[in-house]
Amino acid sequence: MPSRIRIKTINHVGIPVWDRRVSLKFYRDILGLQVIPSMVDSPNIVWTRTLDGTMVHLIEPSDGENLGNPHVAFEVDDFDLTVDDLRASGYPEITEPGERHDGQRCIFINDDDGNRLEFTTKSGLRPSTRVADALGYTTESGTNAVVASPSRIRILTVNHIGLPVTDRARCMRMYRDLLNINVIPHQIDGNTLSWTEMPDGSMVHVIDPPKKIGPRGDGRQHVAFEVADIESTGEALENAGVEIVEGIGTRHDGQQFLFIYDPDGNRIEIATRGDHSNTPRTADENGYTNENGVLL
Repeated sequence: MPSRIRIKTINHVGIPVWDRRVSLKFYRDILGLQVIPSMVDSPNIVWTRTLDGTMVHLIEPSDGENLGNPHVAFEVDDFDLTVDDLRASGYPEITEPGERHDGQRCIFINDDDGNRLEFTTKSGLRPSTRVADALGYTTESGTNAVVASPSRIRILTVNHIGLPVTDRARCMRMYRDLLNINVIPHQIDGNTLSWTEMPDGSMVHVIDPPKKIGPRGDGRQHVAFEVADIESTGEALENAGVEIVEGIGTRHDGQQFLFIYDPDGNRIEIATRGDHSNTPRTADENGYTNENGVLL
């Protein structure tokens, strides 16, 4: 039976960090994300958001010793149908559904490569009196501490996430067939990855194993934040002492990009919105891309 799952957008990404006091100097003070009250009871999670409300959850080790794994949360149209089809899919590590303090429902699953995926309703389904202090520690009442960021950078949303995979055809059973994310032609050289796109234009890039691992490790797992002006963003990053390790570059759809690392070694991309609505490129069912009939 065809999957009934319908993903609307990326609700949030979870990024593992060691110490929020260090991480917030990067995500809030340099990238300009806003700290908001957390709607879960875990004291090790800091909730932040971009300008359009897409969230970034900074997750400290729950045991104080072992860094966790990143994850992406997809917002779905019908949560109950999604749970039914996930349970029927045969994928491992499916949790029981949960509900957060703002009424948001959630469930977790792993793909074939161990990438952690979350599926949620939209946030803020019911009012909450929760407040957060300057470091994101959340209580049920009090005064919400809104710390203004000195940054000139304006993160609009999450443009895409990059996920490492070992077998592209196998992974498409998850992203293309179960989650109904559209496979589209990619806009880079070569054929080392596939682009898939959700209805709002946000994307999941599934990336093949690299031929060799660089000094910073496997950089396939990453989050791409979208900005309107990458030139001024790059200048602000350099003024803040953040090393730009790749870029500024331009993809075939006009998307500009650069790469940096956060204090914990998470690979972060900054990108503009590309326009691949009219491209001579085509892709097969697994995302291998051709241009004018020639495989890249």
